[in-house]
This record gives sequence, structure tokens and C-alpha cells, in this order.
Amino acid sequence: MSENRARKESAGEAAITTRSGDGMVGGDGDDELERLVRRLDADSTDDAMDAQGALTHRGRDTDVITPLLRCLPTLTRYGQLCAIEIIEELGDARAAPSLIELLTSEHDTVREWAALALSDFPVPEAVPALWRAYHACRSRGVDPDWSEPVGYRFALTALGARRPVVPPLTASLRLTTAEGVQAWPSTRLPEVLDDLASHGQVTLYFQLWRVESDTRYWTSVPDNEPALDFALPWPSLIGKSLRRAAAIAVGATLKDDVVATIKWIDEADR
Repeated sequence: MSENRARKESAGEAAITTRSGDGMVGGDGDDELERLVRRLDADSTDDAMDAQGALTHRGRDTDVITPLLRCLPTLTRYGQLCAIEIIEELGDARAAPSLIELLTSEHDTVREWAALALSDFPVPEAVPALWRAYHACRSRGVDPDWSEPVGYRFALTALGARRPVVPPLTASLRLTTAEGVQAWPSTRLPEVLDDLASHGQVTLYFQLWRVESDTRYWTSVPDNEPALDFALPWPSLIGKSLRRAAAIAVGATLKDDVVATIKWIDEADR
């Protein structure tokens, strides 16, 4: 879940804590749950987040998924994003068919978040739908380093339908953070970038994170390099991506308490 989504979820939980005495979460009627679902479309984002928090809280012991899925197609973009977060939090696989439908949404963020949510539900029909969404995204000219195709590849990998190429050195240096994120020691970043390129991989980008007490803190990295031209022949793109990433790494802070997360693709992902 992105930092923005995490902040939004926290705001919803805070609303439950501070408003539990005003009757907002009282009663068990389906009509009341549907009214809460409709409030995900409130003009005020604060009201929408209050409703999201209430539905998430109620969903621990009440079926909120049924009314949520019933209303989902008619919600606006923001309401659907709130609904996806509720589904992720409650982990109810009944939502998988509705999430698959959202992969054809007119909104790219809705498609991306639906794909990420599907990564938690190993339903057979999700994989072909995700591949269709990925190829449709690429056919629209969306570059593979944008968040939407990144989300599709993540979901396909999580569901076992895509196997990233991980060269030997890259695999040996890989570590897992306390949050379960794969990362690499930043002091070995140049070696990993070389290893990826020598095995035919194109590095899209990397991010640096300072680790302190099992928590990651994002570290800014100056990036004044030109964007990649994905129309280049693959061998040229490999070399270009390596030179670009290596140049950015030169200006970065590579220390023992800093790890790198790296996104790369194989020619099969093109």
C-alpha cells in the first residue's frame, strides 16, 4: 500500500476512535451500511474517510462487503478507491470479480489499485484479466516505468504468473526489510545495476531508504538524467538504462544504513 493510501487509512481509523460515541457506527441494518457506502462519494474527503473507517471497523464482525460490492460500480473514482482500500483491509475474496471489473475502469488509478488488491486473491480468472489490462496499458503508450504497469507486474508476480529475472549476484545480495519489502544494500548498488544489465535487464529506477529501528524513511535522490526512450532496440535500452541509473547513483548517498529498492524489467515485459 502506498504512503498516501496508508495515511488515508490512518485518518479513517482515527475518525472511528474519535467519533465512536456519536452514533456513526451504531445499528446493523443493511440500509445503514449502504448509506455509509454512499458516503464514500461525499463531497468532503473527510466525510468519505470517516465512512471508509466506519465500514472497515464494522467489517470486522459484520458483512459490509455485500453492500459495498452492490454499490461499487456506481461510485465515483474517489469512492471506488476508498472501497478498494476497504477490500484490501478486510481481505474478502468475494470482491475479486468486482476488482477484475475495475481493471477496465476509465481511471488509471482505479485500475492500478484494483490490480494491487487482486494480488492478495489467488483466483484463476484474475491472471488473464491482469495480462489483458497490462497489454492494454502498454498499447495505450504508457511507459513501463509508470505506476499503472508497475502495479500490474507486481500483481502478476505475486500470483505466480510472472517470474522476474533475478541474476545470481542480485539474488545473493537481496534482503527483506521488516515490512517484507525486497531491497539491496545501497553500498552494493553499482554492482547490482551492472549485474542486472549483464543479464539483459533494463533498470527502470531505484529508490533509497534510510533504515532506522525497522522503519524505512525515503531518501531524496537527485535525478537530472533524461527519461528512457522505450522505443530503442532492447540492447541499446539496456545500456542506456545502466548509464542512467549509474549516473544517478553517483549523486546519491550510499551508506550502510541505507537500502535501495529497484524496479527492472525483462524484454518479455515490453
